[in-house]
Amino acid sequence: MLALYTDGITEARNERGEEFGEPYLIASLRQHCQLPCQGLLSAIVDGVRRFSPHEQRDDITAIVAKFRPAT
Repeated sequence: MLALYTDGITEARNERGEEFGEPYLIASLRQHCQLPCQGLLSAIVDGVRRFSPHEQRDDITAIVAKFRPAT
């Protein structure tokens, strides 16, 4: 899996000022890795919005690509 993202995801802050950060992003990618790409993207964005429910000041942009090893 390849995941590309903007800092709007990792720098999203909750009401205590804590950032979503790379650890939360990596945990979300691992938790939802079995989903197809679109579902995985939705799960990531939903997680960011739950973590930081107020209006975002930065964009939330991500691209996920999966590949299968050649057999």
